Amino acid sequence: MRSLGLVWRVALVVVAALIALQIVVATVFYEARSRATQTGARLPLPDQVAALATLLDGASPEEQTLLLRAVNGLGLSAVVQHNRPDGIDAGRRLELVESALRTYLDAPADRLVSARLLDGPRPTQGWFLRVRQALDRRAQIVVALKSGDYLVVESADQLVSRLMGLPMGFWAGIIGFLVAAIAIIAVIRETRPLSLLAGSVARFGTDLEPAPLRERGSREVRALTRAINQMQSRISTLIKSRSFIIGAIAHDLRTYLTRFALRIDGLPDGETRDRAARDIEDMKALLEDALSFARTTFAGGETEPIDLTKVVAHECEERAAAGAPVTMTLPSAPVIVSGSGTALARMIGNLVDNAVKYGHEAEVTLLSEAKEGQILVEDRGPGIPVADRESIFDPFRRLEPSRNREHGGAGLGLAIARQVVESYGGSIAVEDRPGGGARFCVRLPRAS
Repeated sequence: MRSLGLVWRVALVVVAALIALQIVVATVFYEARSRATQTGARLPLPDQVAALATLLDGASPEEQTLLLRAVNGLGLSAVVQHNRPDGIDAGRRLELVESALRTYLDAPADRLVSARLLDGPRPTQGWFLRVRQALDRRAQIVVALKSGDYLVVESADQLVSRLMGLPMGFWAGIIGFLVAAIAIIAVIRETRPLSLLAGSVARFGTDLEPAPLRERGSREVRALTRAINQMQSRISTLIKSRSFIIGAIAHDLRTYLTRFALRIDGLPDGETRDRAARDIEDMKALLEDALSFARTTFAGGETEPIDLTKVVAHECEERAAAGAPVTMTLPSAPVIVSGSGTALARMIGNLVDNAVKYGHEAEVTLLSEAKEGQILVEDRGPGIPVADRESIFDPFRRLEPSRNREHGGAGLGLAIARQVVESYGGSIAVEDRPGGGARFCVRLPRAS
């Protein structure tokens, strides 16, 4: 389960507190009433009517008059009629009240027990007035007495409070939920700039292109947004300047190397000339790596639908045709991702070349998953120590300490590969290959 954000955590705390408060209020009320009446958790109105009917069944006419005088008041009206009340079947039936009355009276099925809602006034306009009118509706309860008379009880105040026994303060607490909902909306409104800010920082981490956010929210949030906007701009400028400098130096040095190569060609054949030529070739390869690294710094801006199946197949076939021990396993269906075909080809080529150079062979597998494409590049080499599995992606970092091009490159291949993968929202990791060797695992999200 995904972890909840700040807004929902606050919302759950508020709602849980209100629910707990309502439960405590209801429990305390019913417990106090149970102690006072010694009836347990009974519905107040049916319990009161049942008790009155029981007393009236064994009372003389004088005692009945006294009992009716005792219960009649502002909230309740009780009378004893000799004839069956008119309109006893009119109005909405209250089955819960009737069932409770029969249980409290232990009444047989043929005894008349009726509970109905009395017809209220014509509905008024407005939802609030209609709700209040529904709460103010009265109920009529009719119970046949053993003497043949009928006890008719009408509630004269708010039905819900009379029926459930809960004070209006409890129901006012329900309105507290609405207040809590409004408070949650306010919290969402105040924390939304933080969510947008987190998204902006996450995008900047992959695209390296600043996306300034509008400053809004509280004073502290506006200050934070302003600071992060400025920080993104400065970081982007620094990285662009670094990439520009690397590219400019590499370009100018390539001009001088070309002059040196022309001058060396004029030297007589010999070991000195061969060594100089090899040094120049190594320097050219280093400059090409540096230029590639500078270009891939902002590779995330170049996106188009790319079929990984074709890119992987092309890179592997090119190296297999040149005699390299490269095998591949590809899915039958296309695996479409967003990116640059040139950058992705360079990334795959670097991984395959490393596997061949350090692991003697490369086994490339492309897996098609629901939300991503997964590239596995495996070799048969000695593997990579756990302590070095993160640092090998750093620029100019090589496990082989010498700078000899015959034993490896300048240490930019894996740095370029990671930069390309992360710029398109993917990830790259290295792990042990079952049976020995290293396995590089690249995950790229499918194009939406």
